[in-house]
Amino acid sequence: MKRKGTSVKIEAPRESIEAVLGDVPGFVTNWPYVVRVSRRDGLKAEIMMPRFVFRFRDTYSIEYHSDYNSHIYDGRGNKGHLTLVVTLKEWQKYVDVVLELSYKGKGEFWLGKILQDFVEKVGKAIKELAESRPIKAPEPATTPGGGIAAGVDFSNPMSVAEFLSKSQMVHSGLHIVGEEGLLSLISELRSTIKDRVLYISGITNDGANSFKVLLEGSRILAIEYRNPKGTSAMKVESDEDAKKAVELASEVRGTYMTNVWVPVGGV
Repeated sequence: MKRKGTSVKIEAPRESIEAVLGDVPGFVTNWPYVVRVSRRDGLKAEIMMPRFVFRFRDTYSIEYHSDYNSHIYDGRGNKGHLTLVVTLKEWQKYVDVVLELSYKGKGEFWLGKILQDFVEKVGKAIKELAESRPIKAPEPATTPGGGIAAGVDFSNPMSVAEFLSKSQMVHSGLHIVGEEGLLSLISELRSTIKDRVLYISGITNDGANSFKVLLEGSRILAIEYRNPKGTSAMKVESDEDAKKAVELASEVRGTYMTNVWVPVGGV
């Protein structure tokens, strides 16, 4: 069995980190080398780890366990067993997050550097997500969408976790976002998915870029775009916000593994 580890210092409230780690589908989507995430018949993640000319690709069924200090993500695939343990140690002004990744299975003797890169990028993702999304008190649902969809704010991970807990995935696939940006992808998905409220997320194969967008009809309710330069997130509450949201959506480019969720039982 190969084991690799790292640690990161996060200057954010413990609650912010717990919220990131507790949103298991959203957290796993931000892992590197993840090309597909599915919630049908339990949470599954398809991971492709490159090594020279080889591609170690497998689909892992993810089980999540937690106690006071540790969060465990246990992935069992057809070719291997992948386990990530995230342990928190809280200090006065920051939190130490210690990560240990273990892998047993096909190609384990070839994957030392890849596994180290994997666990370091996961640590970086936790830091970026937690420090850019402080916990906030839930805001009243005042937008025309009403209900749980109106309460989604990408700067508040708990609101996202609540929405996903009451939703189901209806689409997953690889999409190329061209010069028109995210609006072209939205139009493409809208042509086949007729639900009024859609939550769309996408991530590149290397995990460096990702986006999330919540729609009511053709109107953007909330949007987030992450790239190596940082993360931009906003909730649309005015006409000026709507204009900025469209501008942010137009910046998205590249090839993304895209997942689409819709609320179950109304919004």
